[in-house]
Amino acid sequence: MLVLLAACEPRSSPVPEARADEPRVAPATPGADGVAVVELFTSEGCSSCPPADDVLAAIAGTSTGKAVFPLAFHVDYWDELGWPDRFASPANTARQRAYGRSFGARGMYTPQMVVDGTEEFTGSDRSHADAAVAGALARPAAARLSVVVRRREPESVVVDWSCSGAAPGSTLNVAVVQDEATTSVRAGENAGRVLHHLDVVRSFASLRLGAAAGSMTLASPSDLRGAAGQVVAFVQRPPSPSGGMPIDGAAAVPLPE
Repeated sequence: MLVLLAACEPRSSPVPEARADEPRVAPATPGADGVAVVELFTSEGCSSCPPADDVLAAIAGTSTGKAVFPLAFHVDYWDELGWPDRFASPANTARQRAYGRSFGARGMYTPQMVVDGTEEFTGSDRSHADAAVAGALARPAAARLSVVVRRREPESVVVDWSCSGAAPGSTLNVAVVQDEATTSVRAGENAGRVLHHLDVVRSFASLRLGAAAGSMTLASPSDLRGAAGQVVAFVQRPPSPSGGMPIDGAAAVPLPE
């Protein structure tokens, strides 16, 4: 039986070996542990963003053994200003816009970091990021999430999930993530720079939790397999009166071959 009990395992934790035709599943961790989902809204066309990319990389590098899940969402509203970001998408911009509404913000900016759906700040602020991650890990995760990932076709994966303890109206979010990428930027504010990215969201889908278990299919680039990427899933509540959309549990597992 392949099971992951949630508030789960970060990318850096060991994963059981699996054949190419086997589903991928992360090992179980105690459900009482806190999780820190760190979302960075960034763009290759923004000169203020590389320092925030570095902060996200630093968080990933110091999260060994901790349930920390960094996610870089590249937004597309910089694309018309000189450099089209190959990782940007309208869906990423829509997610940032949803956060803006939940925080009562009048507009959007980059780089913006959001930790556990409830704390937003300038993404290059390392001290704020470290404090926010520590605070998120100190809060026990309310939801328990089980995730198994299997490849369906060369460009898609199936995510089988089960969840308990989710608040009414919660959403399950699932991201296909590329662990590393490098871009030589030839125009725009970062022209002439080589940018290094970690944890780039390549595909993202959400569903409203109305059952205890289910499956969903996500697009996954055919060249993104195994150790080069992962699937990150997390349970998120509706907008809170105090601001943001709290995250109650998370899990990660490497992509199948």
